[in-house]
Amino acid sequence: MISEFKDAIQILSAALAPITAVVALGIAYRQYRLERIKFRHELYEKRLAIFNSTMTLLSIIMRRADVEMSDLIKFIQETNQSYFLLGKDIATYLDEIYKNGVDFHFQNEKLNHSGLPIGEERSRLAAQNTELLKWFTKQLLVAREKFEEHLGLDK
Repeated sequence: MISEFKDAIQILSAALAPITAVVALGIAYRQYRLERIKFRHELYEKRLAIFNSTMTLLSIIMRRADVEMSDLIKFIQETNQSYFLLGKDIATYLDEIYKNGVDFHFQNEKLNHSGLPIGEERSRLAAQNTELLKWFTKQLLVAREKFEEHLGLDK
């Protein structure tokens, strides 16, 4: 009986190292999966912040039919990581929004504060301003479509 007990102990001792390795491997795999989920969540949060900043700027423009340089600077500050987080296409798109915002701001300045007399130049500038405002209006939907690939929760 003692001999059988010693044999059982030897067998269990020999099996202990592989069992420990399998358990450690299982724990490591779970930690890997949790870190991956955590990384995806943090990436999502950063991407969402860029989307929210974009929608905030567009809503300011829609609400005021104008934009301040401070709003545009804030937008650039909040979206400056877009190239790394969302890729070249989104970064280029956000740059287009910024540049059109600057144009829109200076057109409004000329129309409202420069004392530009009524005439052909003022009419041309007002038409350009109207076209930019229409462009910004469309961007509320365009932005959602562009960001959808990066913010979809179904992935």
